[in-house]
Amino acid sequence: MFRTLSLLLLAALPAAAETVTVTRLVIADHAAPRLLVTDAAGATLLQLSLAEPVRLHHGLHHGQVALREAQLGRVSLLETGLRLEGHGDHGDLRLAAPSLLPVELRGPRPSHVVGSDGRLAVFFDGDGSASLIAAGQEAAPVRLSAAHAHHGVAYPFASLAGPRLAISEAPAAGERPSAVSLRGADGAELARREDCPRLHGEGRSGALIAFGCADGVLLLDARSGAFRKIANPEGAGERMVRNLAGGEDWRLLLGDFGPEAMMVVDPEANAMRVVPLPARRLHFTLDPARAETGFAITEDGVLHAFSTLDGTPRGRIQATGRYSLEGGAAVARPRLSAAGGLVAVTDPAAGRVALHDAETLALRQVIETGGRPFDIRLVSLTGESH
Repeated sequence: MFRTLSLLLLAALPAAAETVTVTRLVIADHAAPRLLVTDAAGATLLQLSLAEPVRLHHGLHHGQVALREAQLGRVSLLETGLRLEGHGDHGDLRLAAPSLLPVELRGPRPSHVVGSDGRLAVFFDGDGSASLIAAGQEAAPVRLSAAHAHHGVAYPFASLAGPRLAISEAPAAGERPSAVSLRGADGAELARREDCPRLHGEGRSGALIAFGCADGVLLLDARSGAFRKIANPEGAGERMVRNLAGGEDWRLLLGDFGPEAMMVVDPEANAMRVVPLPARRLHFTLDPARAETGFAITEDGVLHAFSTLDGTPRGRIQATGRYSLEGGAAVARPRLSAAGGLVAVTDPAAGRVALHDAETLALRQVIETGGRPFDIRLVSLTGESH
């Protein structure tokens, strides 16, 4: 009888939770207006036909991707079907089918799309406006404007004093931005920093938001709203940081720096470190959750891994064939994305995506997509599964 009672009690206990990591790929074609969502094994979860080829950006949360159709003037939101449900000391991983949300942000020539602290901002180059939405309030966008139309960026964040927006400003319509305006929730300017010539590129590490400038990197403390700047190293010449990716586990940012080098921005040391590459770069990426390693692919098709802490090489592998850097945006070239212990490499000429191990760079999986796979987002979440 006691044995039967014990078995009944054990059966009534909840099953032990298992920590799992699930990764999905969002793949956009360079020429065709189609989008593909797969799992890490290459199984197709969703195919979408859109109005034009799209570019991919981080959405309102880690399991969401924003789709930008520049000519149409539209940004929409894709749920990859991965979401973490917080429970204090842990998060439960919820899985669903990928789906396109009935949410659209429209304006002339959308460019930079930034998701941060539960809000998403789209900057429209055509009129210098920015449209913002918040999680749970996607149907009620807020519109703010810069003084002049330009190729710019708007970065939403939560400060100690409430929601804020950092928006680029140009001296005249069509000129390159050179300043950052800090706005409150009502759009009123609270502060301004004027010394960021040719501003381009943004990233975040912890509470620090970074903008690339011709002469260095401008940092904004999201908690206090204070600005500071790190100057380019000696001998930089015309080189500047134009694109940035930020780490979450390490307080650093990785950026490009001319065609044959990377730049590590170390906010704590108030310094920047140059990491040379052996050939001209096609693209680079960083897994924010494992930011001690950066990845870059060069024109010879070689995928490089290097330490962001001291710049030393960590590995290399031939990932694709050679690609030309001539021809501008009309030419489809490989792009990278890293998450969940994987590095994804699109190979437009071969019509495939390769998944490499982030530690060893060994080839893990090849996904035959057809067409010309171009932009890619690896979306990976770790949580408890019951």
